[in-house]
Amino acid sequence: NGITPGGVSSESVTFNIDSSITAGNYYLLSQADGYGYVAESNESNNIFASAITLQGTNNDWYSQNLKDPGLINLTRSLAADGNLSRNDMISLFHNAEDNSVINATELVDLRTIVSNSSRFTMLDNVRVLSDDVVNGNTANQWWTGGSTSKTTLGNLFAGSSTAQMEKLIGKWFLGSDRPTASNSATYQAISGSLFQNGISADDIKQGNLGDCYYLATLSSIAQEKPNYIQNMFIDNGDNTFTARFFNNGVANYVTVDRYLPTNANGQLIYASPGSSYNNSSNELWVGLAEKAYTQLGELGWSRPDNSTNAYSSIEGGWMDYVTRQVTGLDATMKQVTNMTKTQLIDLVNSNKVLTAGFVNGANYGVVNEHAYSVTAYNAANGTFRVRNPWGYKDADLTWDQLLNLKTYFAWSNT
Repeated sequence: NGITPGGVSSESVTFNIDSSITAGNYYLLSQADGYGYVAESNESNNIFASAITLQGTNNDWYSQNLKDPGLINLTRSLAADGNLSRNDMISLFHNAEDNSVINATELVDLRTIVSNSSRFTMLDNVRVLSDDVVNGNTANQWWTGGSTSKTTLGNLFAGSSTAQMEKLIGKWFLGSDRPTASNSATYQAISGSLFQNGISADDIKQGNLGDCYYLATLSSIAQEKPNYIQNMFIDNGDNTFTARFFNNGVANYVTVDRYLPTNANGQLIYASPGSSYNNSSNELWVGLAEKAYTQLGELGWSRPDNSTNAYSSIEGGWMDYVTRQVTGLDATMKQVTNMTKTQLIDLVNSNKVLTAGFVNGANYGVVNEHAYSVTAYNAANGTFRVRNPWGYKDADLTWDQLLNLKTYFAWSNT
């Protein structure tokens, strides 16, 4: 409105600053009588400039990208150290269980967090396992929990119950979806430690399970490339262990707890048979690797012909694909008739993973339909030493004997 000479008029205005404008120093300009309706003796003093500092628009990633208040605040707090850990993600999953249901907003937020894993320097195993929880996995179809039967579980969805979320957390982060074992077996928490006095081929002792191809490969890896066994496991510090496998060179993970099948006397029935569940000298890595490989089958790629979460599902197989799945290295399989003695000697003297399979009859001290690791060559008497994953009944074979047995050899390419 018009004002008298020397008068004062106070005005106010609210406006938005575009979010694309970067922080910095600017001027705030105000103009009186912008259309020149009032004649003045001095028309050049109607603009006033005030220096201002723009500190920036709202750059809080959490409130911009997440919608659920509880998840916004908790994620911001947990990520204050620049990382979302395994335990942090479990806490976020629990937070989404408020009101006994995971609603659509919470589900979208959890997926947003996982899809931005690089922002939180999330470890690869945490990212993959979190993705299995919030985005789904074919293994989520069923829950076994160590029983002889399975029940429907299903992928997480808007409206999932707390009970379903807890089972998904258990399946991927706590190892509580244990495989079906022998009808007479009982799961017990096994005393001991992951490794005892280092990693050795002699740690492998096959039990009441036909997985010689798997254990023989582990035996050779333990002898030639023990670091691959060491790096296969992550000790989560809560009596669970995350095991790494490779699908065409890409790391994949499952989690196992320290519960293993035992007989009525409390003795292990599979790997390390006869060991008592409460023996503090137990070395767990072989039994856990066996259990983890069983659970891995449900993902559908490690053993496509048998993807049930049961120990029986890993009976029978070949060593070359186990080498790929455990180490991520490429592997070759050939029958001895397509090799030379010199080639085999060179393989034995390298540090390549090397195994042998016999499927054409038992002779010369070897067991038919059984796999061995190849451990040494004795140039003095021309024999190749093969280690039986049973932990006894090894054999020394000449080149001619290997030819007569029509032996299959599998080895890592590096």
